[in-house]
Amino acid sequence: MIFRQNRRWIAWLELAVILATLIVISLVYRLDWLSWSLNPFMFVILYFSLRYGNRIGIATAVGASLLHIVTYIQVNGDLYGLFDRWDQAKWFICYWGIALFVGHVSSDLRFRYNILADEYEENKQQLAKVEGSYNDLHVVKKALETKVIGAQESLFTLYKIAKALDSEDSEIIFTDAVRLCKDLIQAGSIVIYRMNPSGDVLRLKVYYGSEPQYPATVFLDKPSLYARVREEKSIQMRLESEPLDVPLFAGPLLDQNNRIVAIIGLNGLDFVNTNKYTLDLFRLILTWMGESCVRAFEKEEKLNEKRYFPGTKVMVPEHFYAKLNEETLRASDFDQKFLLLHLPIDLGEMEESAALLEINEITRLMLRDEDAISYDAFRGELLFLLPATSPELAALIEDRIRDRFNRGA
Repeated sequence: MIFRQNRRWIAWLELAVILATLIVISLVYRLDWLSWSLNPFMFVILYFSLRYGNRIGIATAVGASLLHIVTYIQVNGDLYGLFDRWDQAKWFICYWGIALFVGHVSSDLRFRYNILADEYEENKQQLAKVEGSYNDLHVVKKALETKVIGAQESLFTLYKIAKALDSEDSEIIFTDAVRLCKDLIQAGSIVIYRMNPSGDVLRLKVYYGSEPQYPATVFLDKPSLYARVREEKSIQMRLESEPLDVPLFAGPLLDQNNRIVAIIGLNGLDFVNTNKYTLDLFRLILTWMGESCVRAFEKEEKLNEKRYFPGTKVMVPEHFYAKLNEETLRASDFDQKFLLLHLPIDLGEMEESAALLEINEITRLMLRDEDAISYDAFRGELLFLLPATSPELAALIEDRIRDRFNRGA
């Protein structure tokens, strides 16, 4: 490889050191360089011409010529005969010939080497740009693949939502909505409240997760996340000043008249993975669920004559046990507690229809909207189903029910 030395003073210093060394050797040992068959000055000129090129080669030839003259004077005492004798003049021709020829070749090779080196550096930079472009294209390719896969997953997600919420039973719809929020949005905690007919109270319907227990009843007369959802009828985020047991997001479930029938709250979300896609998916679930609930409520309204005993809110056992099965499924899948009470009852001489009307009147103000009551004539029992209620309260609630029956309507 051609030697590339950008610091020129090093070349001059090296030349000065070598010439000084030759002078010292000449003075100390009184050597007659001129009588040697191979003059050492030629090797010095050849070395510097090859190593540094034309300029330093010529400077070396000048130095070698001066040293040759000094040596000749030391040997012969004067300059007479230095240039008119061929055996002396040939050395000067060799000095300058080597310096000019070898130095020119070295400089020319150095120039070409510099051009090639510059081209190499330029190609290296271009290669780096190409590699950068390749990496960018690789990232774009991965992003496009992710988009394609994401689109496929999105289509599958839409299919799952449509299939899960395509039901004419509102209880199944609420249960599947929790599953969708848990599996697709990956919410750590989910709560669904039903809105009462007057629109000022929320009743706990379904919950999932290990968050602090959600209140069974939420009054909307005070500022809260739920109150903002009711006012704006859109997805709202928890304020920084609100407690952590309030959901991070909450959105309304609207019917065909744009009235809120329920509010769904999500908590325990990963902030890193929460983005616009999460909100869009939540909004899609709310919209699709609202449309499904409208159809389910309409069908249930038509089936009320079959679901309840005439003129009452006392459920026929068949439908009561279907509701009980749904609560049992929620308890298994979501660890949502519920309370089932069996109260033996003897109608005596009363007709069943009259007795059920009286029972309905007694329990009408005692039960919540989501609670259910049924009469099983075969077992002679009144059945009470209280969703989202701890079984530990069974004795207390049973005493209250019996006390209410003892006082009558």
